[in-house]
Amino acid sequence: MRQDILKALGPCGLNCEKCFAHEDGDIRKYSLKLIEKLGDFALYAKRFESLLDAPIFKKYPDFRIMLEYLASENCKGCRKENCKLFKDCGVRNCHQQKNIDFCFQCNDYPCNKTNFDSALNKRWTKLNDRIREIGVEKYYAETKDMPRY
Repeated sequence: MRQDILKALGPCGLNCEKCFAHEDGDIRKYSLKLIEKLGDFALYAKRFESLLDAPIFKKYPDFRIMLEYLASENCKGCRKENCKLFKDCGVRNCHQQKNIDFCFQCNDYPCNKTNFDSALNKRWTKLNDRIREIGVEKYYAETKDMPRY
């Protein structure tokens, strides 16, 4: 198994590197870049609100807070640390105990040990079924350019 694929894909099948919280993810990278490019835009947002008769610019402070949040997250991925989004995730500990790379490889798959809500559980099953069907490398190639959310 290629190490870059294992680094990217969590044991649940989600691509950690596409998560907004991942330190090397595009969302964080582009958020940092947008903050840089916007510079002191807050001063201009107030002006544009009246100059352009665009009340949307009143929301710029909230947008900036969200952008800074997206830029500040710093997760290394589920194979290196516990997930920062799903704090009650049961997958990481289970995959470590069973010494498997992905959930579909487990004799108990599918199980109820993930602690995912019903929507995420459905997605988890779909992802793992697809990985089992076509293989890890083909799955990664098929999904690496797709958005996570």
